[in-house]
Amino acid sequence: MSKSRVPFINKDALALLLTLIFSALLLLTQDSSQIRQLKFQVAKLVNTLAYPITWYNSIFSIRVENKLLKKQLVQFTLMNSELESYHEENIRLKEMLNFTMTQPLNFLTANVVGYNFGLPTQSITIDIGNDDGVTKNLPIMDEKGLLGKTFKVGEHASLAQLITDKNFRVSVRIGQERAIGLFIPTHGKYGILEGVRKSMPLNEDEVAFTSGISEIYPPNIPVARVVSIQLDDNNPFQHIVVELVGSLESLDYVFVVL
Repeated sequence: MSKSRVPFINKDALALLLTLIFSALLLLTQDSSQIRQLKFQVAKLVNTLAYPITWYNSIFSIRVENKLLKKQLVQFTLMNSELESYHEENIRLKEMLNFTMTQPLNFLTANVVGYNFGLPTQSITIDIGNDDGVTKNLPIMDEKGLLGKTFKVGEHASLAQLITDKNFRVSVRIGQERAIGLFIPTHGKYGILEGVRKSMPLNEDEVAFTSGISEIYPPNIPVARVVSIQLDDNNPFQHIVVELVGSLESLDYVFVVL
């Protein structure tokens, strides 16, 4: 019959451990200057040993906080961009409203819903058509000047040929003597005026207006501003480079002139 084994316990080691614990309790319960100094040194040692853990926790906390702040920054940036867009749109709408109130022409306001800036054809699609009173060959413009004319009209939408299209032409008058010329687009927002004789006095920054000769365009719609003028002894006409007055860069709304 086997005897049960009792775990061996080192009585000396146990006595030493208990003595150390009891001595430590006695030391920590005292309030002498030596004990306070010892407590300080022990606390300092514990703090030094725990510093790496504290440092790691603080770095982790900062990373989490930084991530949250980045998300908030992105949200605020998007909100700011949206507010700026609304602000610019509000200014544009006010300008358009003031324009329609001061002009004797009749207008329909349309939203631009499609763009075609390819070569050679350049056109836009607007969201009004026959049901709104739109017909073929009606001028379109913004609050600054002429942008083109309608050329295809549906029930609820229309296509408009832009003034930058290579086939676009419009008769204009310019200068104090109201000289007749023909606007022809060249590239981008630039074009030339053909047919203005050298004897006609003309200066840079003068604006060319629709002449009213055409059955499509009523008179006095701003078309383009003079950028440069060149005279050639072998040519009876001035070489006039102009820049469009109307803006095609951010088309959201246009007027259809009835």
